[in-house]
Amino acid sequence: MQKRSFVSIKQEPNEKYKDKFTGDFIIKNVLDKNDSNEQEMYYVTFKDGCRTRPHIHASEQILIATEGRGIVVFAKRIMIDPDDITKTEIAIEKTVMMEKGDVICIPAFMLHWHGCK
Repeated sequence: MQKRSFVSIKQEPNEKYKDKFTGDFIIKNVLDKNDSNEQEMYYVTFKDGCRTRPHIHASEQILIATEGRGIVVFAKRIMIDPDDITKTEIAIEKTVMMEKGDVICIPAFMLHWHGCK
């Protein structure tokens, strides 16, 4: 068990995560394999307009807005045309706006994306 400060955690190389985001971001891995084999925790700063690509998690994901404004979009499904990716259709279930201090728990296996508004 280690005590850590968000301030002292080193930034991860963006190249390692670039396929998971659109736009500019800063990511810090708060926990590593020495801390937990079951949990992952990241401190992510989304720059203006940055968001994650649509994704799911095998367990719940908790988002905490520490500053600024963000958005979380829950999708029912994504239909991708293999012949023309620009014809992708997304059925949105719900959109939630976040502000400093807000916490959202995203259920396991819920298709979603999130980012800076």
